[in-house]
Amino acid sequence: MSREERKKKYITLCEQGKITGLFMQPWWLDATGAWDVALAVRNDQVVGAMPYAPGRRWGIATVGMPALTHHLRIWMDKPPDISDHKWLTREKQIIWLLIDDLPSYGYFSMVFEERSFNNWLPFHWKGFRQEMRYTFVIDHMDQNDLDQHINRNLKRNIKEASADLTIKREVDAKVFFDMCKNTYKRQNMEMPYSFDFFSKIDAAITSHQAGVKLGAYDQQGRLTAVSYLLWDNERAYYLLAGDDDAGRQHGASILLCREALRIAFEEKHVKAFDFCGSMLESITEIRRQFGARPEPLMKIFKARYKWLDVLYSLTR
Repeated sequence: MSREERKKKYITLCEQGKITGLFMQPWWLDATGAWDVALAVRNDQVVGAMPYAPGRRWGIATVGMPALTHHLRIWMDKPPDISDHKWLTREKQIIWLLIDDLPSYGYFSMVFEERSFNNWLPFHWKGFRQEMRYTFVIDHMDQNDLDQHINRNLKRNIKEASADLTIKREVDAKVFFDMCKNTYKRQNMEMPYSFDFFSKIDAAITSHQAGVKLGAYDQQGRLTAVSYLLWDNERAYYLLAGDDDAGRQHGASILLCREALRIAFEEKHVKAFDFCGSMLESITEIRRQFGARPEPLMKIFKARYKWLDVLYSLTR
């Protein structure tokens, strides 16, 4: 089956509503760059799908995550009446078919939602390894309950910030990008994507009405912080954020996060708010103060050469 044939079958499954989730949609994958999909086929029927981004790093072929995509899901067609022990066998077969459908690669590294599968051992049996990651999630609740979950000190900071700042929607794309870029610069880090790439992602989100760029402005009308909220039918995703020194001093990012939660639950009525979490202690502490719970993610990886393991340990 050619690459285009596999992608057509995958697109059909998405159009039929069998494969859901914003980061799994073809329009999102198209915006992130080159992508492909591994399919599991039984009796001429597609029973599993795993989109991925092919690439090259360190001079070798890689299978990895699409750019700006925090985590993905493996889709498997699970019969509603199948018993647990039979599903374990079927699940193993599907995962092995997906692995067999991958192109030749030197390094594989992807991050999956825990609900992608019941059992990751089929990867282990094929020589893959697993590293636990976390995102942070708040399940749907009304605004009063949400306020009860927020830490008292954080609640006070939000109240103080709301007195000094105004939140507006649809920040100019270049202004938004520059604010994020300055945030990376402040941390002595390189911006991981270009403005051209961000513009393409932003245009795709806008055309599919799948997100909003929020900005916090001070009393003089100066932009001090930004955030990008995305959503699908089930979840909202707090994908990007940035601020300047004034924004940090006035708690602008915290105020934007509270507004994003309001939009997610009150306007979009999603089931959960996903912070697209971080493994950094300082960031996870803020998520905890909002009342978020940790939700496991699985990073699954495999290096075909020993020296790649050494490189990975130095660059992760």
